[in-house]
Amino acid sequence: MGSFYQYLSEKQIKNEISLFGFSDVSKWEAETEFAVSPEFYPMNIFPEAETAVVIGVPVLLPILETTPSVYYNEHYKTLNSYLDSKALELSFYLNDHSFPAIPIPRDGYSGISALQKNPAAAFSHKHAAYHAGLGSFGQNNTLLTPEYGPRVRFTTVLTAATTDDLGFFELKSDFFESKNEENKKIQKATESLCIQCMACAKHCPANAVSNDKTKPYPKSKIDKMKCVEYNEKLGKNGISPCGVCIKVCPIGEDRKHFNRKNIGIYNENQTPDNKLLNSWEHVRKYGTK
Repeated sequence: MGSFYQYLSEKQIKNEISLFGFSDVSKWEAETEFAVSPEFYPMNIFPEAETAVVIGVPVLLPILETTPSVYYNEHYKTLNSYLDSKALELSFYLNDHSFPAIPIPRDGYSGISALQKNPAAAFSHKHAAYHAGLGSFGQNNTLLTPEYGPRVRFTTVLTAATTDDLGFFELKSDFFESKNEENKKIQKATESLCIQCMACAKHCPANAVSNDKTKPYPKSKIDKMKCVEYNEKLGKNGISPCGVCIKVCPIGEDRKHFNRKNIGIYNENQTPDNKLLNSWEHVRKYGTK
């Protein structure tokens, strides 16, 4: 078959996916600073796995700004369905070309009640994206990307194909030579993008994000149960998830695109006449239970 990398690149050009990357599964075993328990390694989910292919699409900031709202709730669910569909499509493509492959569901739990019992999923897409060089971890335990900050939804395809089988070796030659600036951005994503402004901690309505600057992730403590309990309350009105910590994060080129570089606009109690606030409040009035 042709290069799988070229296949993904064409999808990116056609705006079917926004970000993609890949990682040899051995990176999970070699990781120390951002390590996960071995039970969450790709090969312990799909024993034949050699490569993790990660794809991502952005959460659109103006919709996220209405949170908590039905508007954001629907957007979140649509993005998840879209990612699951694209991951399945990529898996079919690989299987049709003799490379065993499976998609991992975007959300691997059955709802808030499941998270209350065990606040984790069987696989971490953010760690897969990290190993694929798409971003770095932030204070609020999310993955920050140069393009969208933490406002990205990821999913993963595990395949028995090696990176050379898939043509990803091109990343080391012609692709980087022809796209030096993009290469620099990709390399920078593996460095820490978090500036520890603590906006995520300051604005968290559940007080679930640590504001201790001396303990950045993974040493910082995220109170998962506080987050889950707050989202349970929102869920009863059909307006979960929360998303405030990713809304206020100043990292990401999308802030410039949507003219949202000033995160002071999120101090809603201080800007009662703000046109943006009026629009958010309008959306929040409708569609809830």
